[in-house]
Amino acid sequence: MSEFLSRIDFAWPWAGLLIFLPLMGRYFLSQEREVKEQVRVPFLPELIDELKLNSQPVRTSTFSNLMFWLIWLLLVVALARPEYLTPPQQIQKPMRDVVLILDVSGSMAKNDVQGGITRLQAVQDSVRKFVAARKTDRIGLVIFASQAWPFAPVSEDKQALQTRINQLAPGMIGQQTAIGDALGVGVKLLDSTANKDASKLAILLTDGNDTASQLPPPLAAQLAATHHVQVHTIAFGDLSSTGDDKVDLPLLQNIAQMTGGKSWTAANTGAALDSVWKEIDAITPVQVKSIGWSWHLPLFQWPLLLALGLLIVLAIGRFVREKTA
Repeated sequence: MSEFLSRIDFAWPWAGLLIFLPLMGRYFLSQEREVKEQVRVPFLPELIDELKLNSQPVRTSTFSNLMFWLIWLLLVVALARPEYLTPPQQIQKPMRDVVLILDVSGSMAKNDVQGGITRLQAVQDSVRKFVAARKTDRIGLVIFASQAWPFAPVSEDKQALQTRINQLAPGMIGQQTAIGDALGVGVKLLDSTANKDASKLAILLTDGNDTASQLPPPLAAQLAATHHVQVHTIAFGDLSSTGDDKVDLPLLQNIAQMTGGKSWTAANTGAALDSVWKEIDAITPVQVKSIGWSWHLPLFQWPLLLALGLLIVLAIGRFVREKTA
């Protein structure tokens, strides 16, 4: 009980001064009224006897005085707005923002992954598992091909992100590969988040080399390092390909090295790709910050309702007494 009372406070404590208002009215205001007009009544003695005007005024009972002060005290307490401060509740605030940067160029339609599925389908399956495992991170999505687009904002809404991952299709924004532009968009997306204290991580996955960027990949990597964005890179696909379809491993390794990240290669199997995402999950432990929150619960309605209830009871009691008199 003592702990409960210690958590009660008043929003307007100065209202407590009103408790002395009835006393001021009783002792400082004049009780006598000046008579300015007189009326001659020839039958005044008979009128006095009939109306009992010479009887002493009925003095207020002790019970009535107590009820008045109790009701007045309750009204003053309600006006002071009592509040209950709830015990602190610990809320975990995510402290890592992640952006997935996924290649959706035309080459991701190749069905050379073990099991007869396309490269993009294998990526979708592994990314969905990764997102489901990162329950406390805020995660966004950037897709790229001939251009780069932010496809999902950085947020804690994993269900919406999974829906966007399911909507990916090869060649949906072109056939070429713009790695530098995609990394630049990812950095910008991370910079737009509200929590500036959170660590920033980008995971870039591609099966080709840069063929369409307006922002050179090395410059994009330097930009990421300047904005304290760590970049992990994943090379996926046929590593023996030639021409534009060949994965630029030195470029991906350079991007990861410049930003303090790591670089992986995954063979054309879903299991190999899953193992890469699991390793990324293992080296990026959950980062959360516990914050204590308390709420002010208003209590003014309880003394107000009690005062109104007492007034109603007194009114009913007076009505009954007058009827039975």
